[in-house]
Amino acid sequence: MRKSPPRVKMNVDMSLATDVKCESCEGVAFSSCFLIKKLPAVISPSGQETIIPVETFACNSCGHINQQFMPTMIAEERE
Repeated sequence: MRKSPPRVKMNVDMSLATDVKCESCEGVAFSSCFLIKKLPAVISPSGQETIIPVETFACNSCGHINQQFMPTMIAEERE
C-alpha cells in the first residue's frame, strides 16, 4: 500500500489575498468546467480519434473564462 506524503499546514493571512474578478462582468465567483479538445486519429498515439477534457474555471454570473484560466496552448489558439 502506498502512503501519501504528509500534508504541510500553512498559515496564510487571507486578508492579504485579492479577489480574482471576471474580465467580462467583474464577478468574483467561479465554477470548475471543462473545455473539450478532439485529437484527430492521424496524430493520436492510439491511432484513434481521442477526446481530451481540459479543466478550467468559468464565471458563475456570465460564463466567461478569464485568459489567466486558459491553458497556454488553448490561449495561443484564440489569439
